[in-house]
Amino acid sequence: MTFFSVEFAILILGFFAAAVLFWRIPHLPRGANAPQDLRISVVIPARNEAATLPLLLEDLRRQTLRPIEIIVANDDSEDETERLAQSFGATVLSLHRKPAGWVGKSWACQQGAQAATGDLLVFLDADVRLAPDGLSRIAEAFAIHGAVSVQPYHVTHKGYEQFSLIFNLIQVGANGAALPKPIDLGLYGPVIALSRADYDAIGGHERVKASVVEDMALAAVLRRARIPFRLFVGDASVSFRMYPGGFRSLWQGFTKNLATGAAKTPAWLFLLIVLFIASCASAPLHLFLSLARGEPLVLLYAALYALWAAVLFCIGRRIGRYSPLAALFYPLPLTVFLLVFLHSAAIRLFRGKVKWKGRAIELER
Repeated sequence: MTFFSVEFAILILGFFAAAVLFWRIPHLPRGANAPQDLRISVVIPARNEAATLPLLLEDLRRQTLRPIEIIVANDDSEDETERLAQSFGATVLSLHRKPAGWVGKSWACQQGAQAATGDLLVFLDADVRLAPDGLSRIAEAFAIHGAVSVQPYHVTHKGYEQFSLIFNLIQVGANGAALPKPIDLGLYGPVIALSRADYDAIGGHERVKASVVEDMALAAVLRRARIPFRLFVGDASVSFRMYPGGFRSLWQGFTKNLATGAAKTPAWLFLLIVLFIASCASAPLHLFLSLARGEPLVLLYAALYALWAAVLFCIGRRIGRYSPLAALFYPLPLTVFLLVFLHSAAIRLFRGKVKWKGRAIELER
């Protein structure tokens, strides 16, 4: 097989991989049949979330299905997180002196869950936003499927946030949630809902207390306990704005998650993702080389590049508010993705640390 035929095969297989990985984006049910008698406890782990927490607490006030309690587990914040939570009438747990061996978010979630009295525990990151029907849609999904987790719809405001396009696509694809036959590998950390009985049965977040990527670890515990769960992707009802603190926070956040998650992806699914990325990268690379050399294949590569831009735009708008320019110039977010992946892999390999929310975190090997 010639080099050209191998290269062209990778390009075509990449489109096939994309079709399989994003066959059907799973969205939450509409919420019309949510059980109204469900006793819901909302638990919000929060560290330095003064800018985002009030928005979520205001959203929770407007829910058509109201929780019986809102617990904010304040993880030793250095800003006004605690005072703002109290001003909204939330139950606030002041957590200090995190025990050795615990990652901060898992510690906060565990303490919040222990204080909760509801039958359904809904863990929400502080940057999640809920439309008035958001909680009812989560509750209906729980009533149908049992434990559920939601990757919120990504709302973007600034230019640097467009760089998250490839990251978020990979996150959905690598969890197997949109496959023709979904396999739901890991949970999505921003929104997790499971019964009190199931949470207690698996030992809660204490079982994953040392895991940096606690959502993947918690999913593994659920599978071992044979407790099924389903994954969904949010829309306007369940959304968030990732890393509003600037490009540095985006880099640190994805560095924390990326290589660890990749190491836990099954080989066949990892191969699909590699084909997807390789094909995406190959089209603009060979378009550039063909232009530089004056080769007749330039029109073919231009067409393939345009096709990839269209595919990424169509898929991307189903998981987030991305500009058409992010898809048109997708080599930029793809390059950032690859650099962050290499950085994260190097940190794991050499047992380095990444700074996150004022703490130095050692990534899992």
